[in-house]
Amino acid sequence: MKNKFWGFVALLLVIAGIFAYSLFKGNKPAPVDITGLLGGEKIGLFENPKFQEYLKDEYNLTMDYRKAGSFEMVKGDLSSQDYLFPSSQLALELFKEEGQKASQDEIVFNTPIVLYSYKPVVEALMKAGLVTERDGVHYVDMQALSELILENKTWAEIGLQGHYGEILVDTTDPAASNSGNMFLGLLANAMNGNKMVTKQEAEKILPDLRRIYQSIGYMNTSSADLFNQFLTLGVGSYPLVAGYESQLLEFSVQEPDTYERVKDNLFILYPEPTVWSSHVFIALNDQTEVAIDALMDEKVQDLAWTEHGYRTIVSGSANQDQFKVPGLAGEVTQIMQMPPYEVMSYLVEGVSP
Repeated sequence: MKNKFWGFVALLLVIAGIFAYSLFKGNKPAPVDITGLLGGEKIGLFENPKFQEYLKDEYNLTMDYRKAGSFEMVKGDLSSQDYLFPSSQLALELFKEEGQKASQDEIVFNTPIVLYSYKPVVEALMKAGLVTERDGVHYVDMQALSELILENKTWAEIGLQGHYGEILVDTTDPAASNSGNMFLGLLANAMNGNKMVTKQEAEKILPDLRRIYQSIGYMNTSSADLFNQFLTLGVGSYPLVAGYESQLLEFSVQEPDTYERVKDNLFILYPEPTVWSSHVFIALNDQTEVAIDALMDEKVQDLAWTEHGYRTIVSGSANQDQFKVPGLAGEVTQIMQMPPYEVMSYLVEGVSP
């Protein structure tokens, strides 16, 4: 009798397990596997096992990618892609100008354009009056910096001993990469008295801009590649570069031991004014729209901020001290609008080789 009872209990447990599994399977979304083009600066997030596992567990979603510059990715044949994830709304405008259509698009992350440099360079810039420190945060006067660049001033002339060459900001190719495109707009505005340039004003400053970009020479097409070169080759090769705030924050979290060894020599400089880089996800078909829900999920947004440095819907109330990055601004308030798409297209074409 006792054996029959326990056999009956075991049967009930099996039935309950089958029912629970069927219920779970019934509630779980159908699997979605998508592939697309991704800005290199977001690869760290997409390779994060926490990100991958959460998307799979909660949304049954797998996102494959290939790295591409923000402006390169929106051109040409996109028939084999499910999504694009550039770093700029200007890229979305170019996407539409190319006659492409999105199923849905959404700004997912934001990060300001900043400059990165090394201690001796920052000290020289501070003595020259271009960089000021307020509450531990370093700010660079963009109009004053643009004037020094226009005057062909050298690093030696502002007291940077042992460093040769003209004062320039290394940047990515504005025709291919969003950070380079946004810095071009920021520099053009600075040369225009920190006023957003019109087409007529752009025509006046273009000869000077063309000369500056000829002096810069070769430019990377990836923001991630430029930042890595900055870290690897050091102050002699890259005294001052333009990039995203998120890059240093991510580096401090993902490579804490390396960052600890070099942090006293690395500086993040906030241009006054600067511009926001808005990372917009473009779904190219209906099945990919679930990725927008996943990326806007509060847990994904929190992960993007705490481990990769993107300012998101959860970062406003977050503790800035968690990054242990000296000079991180709690808020970024000195913001300027980028020139409109048609002006940027004119400037990019004008400075391209």
